[in-house]
Amino acid sequence: MADVSEFSIVTYQRKPGCWRAAFIRKRSARTVVEGNKVRSVVTPDDCASEADALLAAKNPIKTL
Repeated sequence: MADVSEFSIVTYQRKPGCWRAAFIRKRSARTVVEGNKVRSVVTPDDCASEADALLAAKNPIKTL
C-alpha cells in the first residue's frame, strides 16, 4: 500500500463540470528516468467536482 504523500496530484477541468486528476510519484532530484516508462496516471472517469477528482486519484494510489 503506497502512501499518498509520495505522489503529486494535479486536478484539471476538461470542460465545465468535468474534472479529472493525474498523479505522479515524487522523485528526488538525483533520480534519472530512462527508457519508456509510465510517468503519470490520469483518472479514467470524469468527476463532477475538483474534490471528487482528487479523491478519485487517491483511491488507486492506496492500492499500489
